[in-house]
Amino acid sequence: MNRIPRVLHYCFGLTPDFGGRPWSMVHYACVASAIHHLRPDRIFFYCEHQPKGPWWDLTRALVEVIPVKAPTEVFGNSIHHYAHRADVLRLDRLLEHGGIYLDVDVIVHRSFDDLLGHSVVLGQEGVDGAYGLANAVILAEPDAPFLHRWRDEYRSFRNDVPGGRYWAEHSVALPKRLAQAYPSDIITLPHNAFYWPLWDEEALRTLFTSTSQDEVQGLYANHLWESLAWNAYLAGLTPGHVRASNSIFSQWLRPYVATLSDNYGVL
Repeated sequence: MNRIPRVLHYCFGLTPDFGGRPWSMVHYACVASAIHHLRPDRIFFYCEHQPKGPWWDLTRALVEVIPVKAPTEVFGNSIHHYAHRADVLRLDRLLEHGGIYLDVDVIVHRSFDDLLGHSVVLGQEGVDGAYGLANAVILAEPDAPFLHRWRDEYRSFRNDVPGGRYWAEHSVALPKRLAQAYPSDIITLPHNAFYWPLWDEEALRTLFTSTSQDEVQGLYANHLWESLAWNAYLAGLTPGHVRASNSIFSQWLRPYVATLSDNYGVL
């Protein structure tokens, strides 16, 4: 019996400039991959500023847009960066509805059906969770005890800038500590379930240019680390680029743009 409902949750557009990464072919393909493999009953797309453009036109027909006001404080602590606001928003919506949260740059490779009988599922970031348990993919039943504990720890939230000492404190390091303290409340998946290769320069090169499936295949999905990979690998990508490349990454995207012209989305 499934405890986790077939409901997908996405957060995007919490700032007017979309963090410098407007809705693109990669975002559309990631959503399409989740629909194909996960067969959701509903897809909630939370945004304060709705995207525009050809790729959004394709995506808009697939999702339920839920206008939101991004949280700017938690337990009296101000939240400055849109990524941290999204961290809180995803926990709140999963506590309310349950389901599967995915960052918009997560491409799904296979069904999650074998995971839906648990209360909460997270994946390790780094071998043996060297960096923690990341929150780009969260599976949870409604009102999950683990998520309540996680959100309650935001009483100690500290703002930071990307790459700073406290940047991933509550989104990656904290859930690992909670999983160690409350192991019966969560299933932890290995490092290659969602987050392999990692985000360093060499790993990103492998992720986006390798032609060997063994090097880049996530067990369930791959997080594409768009905040670090955008300029070098993702910005301006077209169906034509995907068809011209032999990389495994391009092969992942190819089915979702097969019917589109080479220059679709070029403005």
